[in-house]
Amino acid sequence: MDNSIKKLLVIQNVILPYRVPIFNLLSKDFDVTVAYSLGKPFKTHVDFKVVYLPVNNYARFVINKNSLYKFCQNFDVVIGMSNISWLSIMALPFNKNRKFKIIFWGIGVRASYNTKFGEKTIWDKVRYVLFRRADALLFYSSYPLQRYLENRFDNKKLFVTNNTVAINRNYKEVLRKDLLFIGTLYKQKNIYALLNNYLGALQKNNKVPQLIIIGDGDEYKNILEWIKDNNLTNKILLKGKIFDEELLSSYFSSSIACISPGQAGLSVLKSMGYGVPFITQKSAITGGEILNIKSGNNGVLYNNDQELKNIILDITENTNKYIQMGREAKSYYDHCRKPSDMVEGMSSAINYVLSLNK
Repeated sequence: MDNSIKKLLVIQNVILPYRVPIFNLLSKDFDVTVAYSLGKPFKTHVDFKVVYLPVNNYARFVINKNSLYKFCQNFDVVIGMSNISWLSIMALPFNKNRKFKIIFWGIGVRASYNTKFGEKTIWDKVRYVLFRRADALLFYSSYPLQRYLENRFDNKKLFVTNNTVAINRNYKEVLRKDLLFIGTLYKQKNIYALLNNYLGALQKNNKVPQLIIIGDGDEYKNILEWIKDNNLTNKILLKGKIFDEELLSSYFSSSIACISPGQAGLSVLKSMGYGVPFITQKSAITGGEILNIKSGNNGVLYNNDQELKNIILDITENTNKYIQMGREAKSYYDHCRKPSDMVEGMSSAINYVLSLNK
């Protein structure tokens, strides 16, 4: 019986900071190497090995400059992004002589700034042809499962590793008194719906909580001007980028709610981890993270921009209701959306493919 630690390769485009705790945890059970191809050189101290694999770009498609297949032969299991534009990754399962098992990891359905989450496209057929050759598929949520089962994928090959982020476990909860927005400032996130509805709520009740905006992006200067033009410099604080988790935790710990009209990404999980209900539109851009919100229980999902002003007024007048939603969000995160829960899902897929052909 082979009891040696198995060598695992995880292929990413970039190594994002929020993934580091996940890979560190994974390294407790496997000999982990994470490969990346884009972005600045990775110099953070981590518990896993890191390797840079250069690529060439051809329009939307990406091909490794050197043989990705030969490099993968050094590992027992390879987890590759389930992005059909990365052709070298997509080609890996088709090599009959490969020694490694291959898992594709990702959203599993269409998701972008320009399309609705899960929208069906002609590319689905291509995705199914390519993904069927993998030894297992690993999804960010359970949402894609039924669709893949309907397209005759083997249930045993489908795994869920619910997407999440780590939080600062040493944070101290203080008086919850603010509203929070966190994220890159793009128009697609509908940040102006928040600003205009905040102004409308303030005109009806001057006790509306202070709004703290954390982030940078194309709209930063325009938002700054909007705040000045509407004489709200004492009510809306534009903080810019913040990456330091200890500082971020201080803002979350004093927030009643996190509001993001147009996007519900990983900030949903971060908010929940800090006991803050997440408020977003039902049609928000998402990679599936919005599915964690149970409206009225651990957050709020609303139908259109016109409803947001009344939600902000409700937060102002019934603060304790939202603080209780935050407690429910925290309980949910602690019960099933911690980084260790995500790693457990990944480990299940890895152990499954290692058991094949034994």
